[in-house]
Order: sequence, then C-alpha cells, then structure tokens
Amino acid sequence: MTEGSHGTHRHDVGASMTEEGLAREARSWVTLLQSGEATEQDAHRLAEWRQASPGHEVAFSRAARAHALARAAITALRSEREARSSRGDRVVVSRRLLVGGGIAAAASVVLAVSARKGALIGAPAGDFETGKGERRTLALGKGLSIELNTLTRVSLREDLGQGGFELLRGEALVTVGQGAGLVQVAAGQARILAGQARLGLRNLPGDLSVTCMEGRARVLLAGREAVLNAGETVAWTAKALGQVARLPKMAAEGWWRGVLVFDNARLGDVIDELNRYREGRIVVANPAIASRRISGAFYIDQLDQVVEQLRLAYGVRILRMPGGVVMVT
Repeated sequence: MTEGSHGTHRHDVGASMTEEGLAREARSWVTLLQSGEATEQDAHRLAEWRQASPGHEVAFSRAARAHALARAAITALRSEREARSSRGDRVVVSRRLLVGGGIAAAASVVLAVSARKGALIGAPAGDFETGKGERRTLALGKGLSIELNTLTRVSLREDLGQGGFELLRGEALVTVGQGAGLVQVAAGQARILAGQARLGLRNLPGDLSVTCMEGRARVLLAGREAVLNAGETVAWTAKALGQVARLPKMAAEGWWRGVLVFDNARLGDVIDELNRYREGRIVVANPAIASRRISGAFYIDQLDQVVEQLRLAYGVRILRMPGGVVMVT
C-alpha cells in the first residue's frame, strides 16, 4: 500500500456523516492500523479525521475497543523492540503514546505505522482544545493523563521532555502516575515539574496558577522556585512568582467533579465563569449587582438553575432573550 491510498483519505474530514458511516470509516482506520501497512501520512490523516467532530472521536473509540487495538499495538511494540534489541538495531520510537478522550478504559491506544525510515509509534504532536462546555481527556503514555476543561487548549512540546506540554489557555487536571517519570509543564512563563502527583492548572486572564492535590510539585519562574505539597497552591504573573498558600476546604470540589465553587467571589466574576460553560451569555447590566459578594457551589450541568437561584437569593430581575442571552438587572 502506498501513502494516501487508503479509502478513508478520500473523505473530507469535516464532512457531515451518519453514525453508521462514521462507524464504518472508524473500523477501516482500525483495520489499517492493525495491518502494519499504515504510513506516517496515514497517522496525520487519522489525527485530522478524529478531530473533525466529537462523533468522529466517539466512533474511533468504539472501534478501537472492539478490535482491542491498544493491546495489539502494545504487544507488537514490545515484540519489535525485543527483536531489534537482539539484532543490535536502533529502535526508532516516538516519545509520546497519544490517546483521545474516549479510550481511557484501555489505558492507552497506540497508533502503529510503518514509516519509510523505520518504525514510528505514536500520533503526531500538536494542539488539542475543547469548545464551550466540552471536556476531553488525553492519555499520554504510561501513567500520564490530562483532562481539559471547557475552552482549554494545550500543546504537546518535545522540548519539555517526554509527556511535556504547555497549557496555552483554560484549565487542565494533570495526573502523573508512577510509570510516567518526571513531567514538565509550561504555563505562561512558569515551568511546573512533577512526578506521581495530581495537579490542577489554570491559565485564564489574570489567573495563572497551579494547585497540588496529591503528591508534590515544583514551580520555577525567573530564578525563583516554589515547592507545593498536597493541599497547596501558588499563582504567578509574567515576571513574579507568588507565595505558596493552603487551599480552602471548599477547593476539594472543582470543575473536574462537575462543580463550580465560589468563596466570597464578586457576582460579576461568577457570571464571567458561568459564561465559559453556558451557551449564550449572561449579562449583568447593573454594576452595583456585579460587585456583590457570593459563596456557593453550582453544578455545571445545571447552570440554567443558577440564574433562578440568583433571582431568589438576591432579588435581582431576570430578562431572558433569544439566543440564550440573559439580562440580570
């Protein structure tokens, strides 16, 4: 088989398809991967195909499970490495084993392709992002996963070492397991290093921070270093690293549990956060109302109820308009 000869390539990756059609194409991709004839170009095309829509990703996830792609690819990789090692050959392996969100149960899915200059294992590095209200999980090799919150973008970076990535915007929950080794993450001008830890990262306007939920992490910026233990957090700006602080008890909950938690926050800031998840927009027309302080926890999948709670608790007026626009006066 030559590069570009696979039938799936003839489809526009952004084209609308029925669920049955997506399932058929997904099975074709899995079959190609298992055949051992896939090329590096095939790997790039598959990455584009999977990112075309959530339906494409779901279809591929289901097909991968059905064909036990992860187990077969990992077994093939192990055998190839042993065979080449016995012959003294150089084994060419990419630094990342990349998996899309829906295959977390399989630990990792490996895209195995035959490149003209040796074996290439892994999907091409690149950017991954989520839309409004969307969450996605990336599994990067053994023991490392990144959960992306709404409106989040990350970029995999070879220069940060195996599993290294940059949080370009949004929020991410990073789990570094025992087999992942030391992982380096960039956010703004800071570098975060962690092994066997669970971290919550934020890169939002005016809010660059990391929270250590489990394990330990180091944060490096402009010649300074902060060491975080479980239950501690630190924020920074472009040039200055803040002081390490203990997390409030309410911080045990968070977006990764489907909950937004606010502690004495400005109502205007709360509304801005809700707008990151909710289709349409909530607009606070009265500056005095926006300055009010509130505390509470709200379920992300019930955000429309939050507006009603604000009306009852604070006596504000609510005006609902077309397109999901809500005026708070």
